[in-house]
Amino acid sequence: MSDEEESRFCPYCGVALTKPYWVHIQKEHPEKYAQKETWIKLYQDYRKIGMDQDVSIKVISELFNSTSEEITSFLKNSDEL
Repeated sequence: MSDEEESRFCPYCGVALTKPYWVHIQKEHPEKYAQKETWIKLYQDYRKIGMDQDVSIKVISELFNSTSEEITSFLKNSDEL
């Protein structure tokens, strides 16, 4: 299965997802969207499609109205960086 055909399922309700992953979470699970764990999946997805690390972190910071430093620290503590 290629990266383009990869299936993803919502970790909260199990529904099959299409990219972008975060849209479903934001709409259907707003209480979960606000949790930092969502950053990990977004970061992995962005890196997988070829975004560099700094751009990925910047996009996440804008989506979640958080600082790049906060996101970087969280991703390092989660062993993603």
